[in-house]
Amino acid sequence: MTPRLLALALWLPLCAATPPVAFAPSAPRFASAADDYRAIWERDGARIVAALERTSGLSFPDAPIAVSVGEGPPMTAYGGQAMRLRAGYAPAYKTATLVHEMGHVLAFQLPRTAGLDDHRALYLFLYDAWTDLYGQAFADRMANIERRIPGRYDYDAAWTWALAMTREERQARLRALRAMRPAS
Repeated sequence: MTPRLLALALWLPLCAATPPVAFAPSAPRFASAADDYRAIWERDGARIVAALERTSGLSFPDAPIAVSVGEGPPMTAYGGQAMRLRAGYAPAYKTATLVHEMGHVLAFQLPRTAGLDDHRALYLFLYDAWTDLYGQAFADRMANIERRIPGRYDYDAAWTWALAMTREERQARLRALRAMRPAS
């Protein structure tokens, strides 16, 4: 086998481990930011997927994800096939936001119970994924930044709730939620 074929054979399984993600600028002026997110995904996508799947106990669907990069606040459409990311973030926060929004794709699979909204479900595993990927200092810094996000949703309360539990307690909550999912 030639070195090129060997490299391709080793690279393809890594690509298969991640859902296909396409980054596109919402306007030409955001092309550089879309390239930044694409570079993060190319560099860390397989690791991000592995960390999120490991900490959530869930698997990414095979469906492609279309990511628009622009000025709007980050969000993931219910079902996880469309995502919006903000262009103007600093590099570390772009990374954290991409992991956060990819986490929503998994969190949508968890049943909602009283007091468990989209972010509380996500925060049961996001901090641990960030820690596994980039270390505790990164996870602490990003959680503190998210606590200050203004708007209609109380991120601070959701982070306080999730981080009041140990990693093991969050994992126990996730196991209970996964057990509530209908059999497929």
